[in-house]
Amino acid sequence: MVRIVIFAVTIMFSLSAVGAQLKHPIKIRWLDSSTTISKANLPREIVIQNITFSISISAVVKEKQKYYVAYHCSSEKVGKDGDFIGLYIGEIDIVSIFKSKAVALDCGFNYVLELSLANKSINKDIKS
Repeated sequence: MVRIVIFAVTIMFSLSAVGAQLKHPIKIRWLDSSTTISKANLPREIVIQNITFSISISAVVKEKQKYYVAYHCSSEKVGKDGDFIGLYIGEIDIVSIFKSKAVALDCGFNYVLELSLANKSINKDIKS
């Protein structure tokens, strides 16, 4: 219970620090492309065919060998003529990932985005 409270406080603090550098950058992969998010609460837009996905990372917290990622994603689908077809808006959610294993997210319209730790040294993982 104490861990949940500490994590919730960490997320609330992170939500107030818009654009702050994430300690643990997150890589997002889809189909044959990828991007890295390194700043909190700055949405990254990903376009797949006629769907625009918007995903932002609020916080990344490490506990032992597991990382907890707070994220929000939404998507908008338009037709070939630019006509609005549909909208998906998710709630802020938390997933857990391991250093060597990714997690799949469904951000709407049956496309899966994959979150993993970015291929970068993570400060707390390096022993002094």
